[in-house]
Amino acid sequence: FVWNASRATADYKVNSALPLLFGLMAISIVATLVILSLPPLLLGSRLPRSPGSMRALLFFLFIGAGYILIQVALIQKFVLFLGHPTYALTVIIFSMLLSSGAGSFCSKRVTKGDPGRLGFVLFVITGAILLLSAVVTPIVESGVALPFAVRVFLSVLLISPVGFAMGMPFPTGLSLLERIMPASVRWAWAINAASSVMGSAAAMFLAIYLGLQLTLVIGGLFYLAAWLSIRTSPLTVRAPVEVLTA
Repeated sequence: FVWNASRATADYKVNSALPLLFGLMAISIVATLVILSLPPLLLGSRLPRSPGSMRALLFFLFIGAGYILIQVALIQKFVLFLGHPTYALTVIIFSMLLSSGAGSFCSKRVTKGDPGRLGFVLFVITGAILLLSAVVTPIVESGVALPFAVRVFLSVLLISPVGFAMGMPFPTGLSLLERIMPASVRWAWAINAASSVMGSAAAMFLAIYLGLQLTLVIGGLFYLAAWLSIRTSPLTVRAPVEVLTA
């Protein structure tokens, strides 16, 4: 009876879930590496060898990992505020995808294909995430008694501005990469998607061991790392004026 009761405790459930989490991370890493290795093995499509190409592709790895870290941390953060994991999943993903889509749509007008403007956007994202990590806990704790519709509205209001900015780096980076190294575009898509897959498992790991607030901070710092990766990469080469205004 004591053994059965101990199996029902929260500590037992958490401890038994940790091996599953490590297994999930291992499977994600192995599966991602296998999938990324298939094009070179089957199609002969190898990673580009031009100078600075790997630093340029690191940009897409960092923004992919940063985006998913922030998204998963926000979903978990808003579970209590919205009252159920399903509500948090729906509201957060809907808000981020819709606002990021709008940001991607407006990215050409905002960044104008300029690496300097892209760097400014990356700084804005990092600062906004650091600010959000500091204010989100007091807001969700003080607003749990509000009507459900008001909580949903507040959630969308908090997340949409950050999501809008987070939608700009990927299309801007792709346009810069296509202008300089067109053969690397396919790898940028692949690496960005792979980092999102691995980042989802890593986000849960970080949330358990470091907490949701620090997971958000790490996600924001990934955008700062993305800025550092493009500073010395070919993506900072400015295009001719007629290309930018085309």
